Amino acid sequence: MDILTGDEGELTKLKISVCEDTNPFKPKTGEDFVYEALINPEEIKKSFRIVYNKTQANGTTGADLKFVKQIPGSLNLELLFDGTGVLANDRTFGSNILGAAEVESVTKQIERFKKVVYDFDSKKHAPNFLQIQWGDYIFNGKLSNISITYNLFKPDGKPLRAKASCEFIASINDDLRVAKERKNSPDLTHVRIIKDGDTLPLMAHKIYGDSSYYLEIARVNRLINFRNLKAGEKIFFPPIKKSTNE
Repeated sequence: MDILTGDEGELTKLKISVCEDTNPFKPKTGEDFVYEALINPEEIKKSFRIVYNKTQANGTTGADLKFVKQIPGSLNLELLFDGTGVLANDRTFGSNILGAAEVESVTKQIERFKKVVYDFDSKKHAPNFLQIQWGDYIFNGKLSNISITYNLFKPDGKPLRAKASCEFIASINDDLRVAKERKNSPDLTHVRIIKDGDTLPLMAHKIYGDSSYYLEIARVNRLINFRNLKAGEKIFFPPIKKSTNE
């Protein structure tokens, strides 16, 4: 399946949701807690970093690197905000070419976006935990950096178009992190009954916190057509093994 579309080829918008819990990440619903991209980003960039002890004796030509830690991964993307009336916050490009739909200003679009990804949670005394979903791709974490560039204006100076360059840092619940590091934790053995609307990547994400395990789950359960799960069937989610994470 193309990441830009759903199973039937319909347009799937990138969505950023505030999470009320992180074990597992549980997205909230409602317009105050969800931001849906006006236009999907042209690309997303994932970065990973490993830290080693590079201590090297004087006069030597190399070092025996010692593993220290893995830095949480990051996700970089750009999002567009448009108040020209050409898009009108609709799903189809050019849907408001005749100006029939009401246009939300760029300023209000950015305010909604910042309320989800940037605003301070007074109860947790920290920015929101977020879940970014685009099709079967899921990323959990927090906003690290945001830079907004305004590049089109009305004669009176009000912005008509802007883009936000965002960096998000991955976050994982401590219990899940420890279980992953043990690789064979019995805490991660589960049996689930398939419900309408379930997909294997989303189910794998709910169990392990990582949707990339779905192919291993399909192999373990001998699923031939794992894209069309049948409601009522049982799926076995075994302990995470090293081979599933490499």
